[in-house]
Amino acid sequence: MTEKNFQGNLPNKMWCTCLRNREKESGRGENENRRLRPELTELECCMVKIIKIFHSYSGVHCKLRKKDLKELINSQMSTFVKQIQDTKTLDFIFSDLDANHDCEIDFSEFSALIAMVTSACHTSFHEG
Repeated sequence: MTEKNFQGNLPNKMWCTCLRNREKESGRGENENRRLRPELTELECCMVKIIKIFHSYSGVHCKLRKKDLKELINSQMSTFVKQIQDTKTLDFIFSDLDANHDCEIDFSEFSALIAMVTSACHTSFHEG
């Protein structure tokens, strides 16, 4: 995957900065900001929600440890992903996601989990 996103040639960090700046326009109240800026689309709102949920489990370092991943999956994905009860299952999922083998899951690695689960759900919707 490249450092480019779908907003032209802006690097990811720059695009996130643009999004944050859009959220806090100087000198205006929140109600005025909402009126002046276009609202996020339904998909964009879902993406922001995924980021916020990740951050609520990852802490200040923005990385998930095994116990954080287990808690996130069991509390936020329990309808789509079987509850993780045993250590073997957790170890398997964690090692599969931990692409750089640093014993932590960053947002990019977590995004792979979201993509895999979403893809599996999409397939099952068409089968059922």
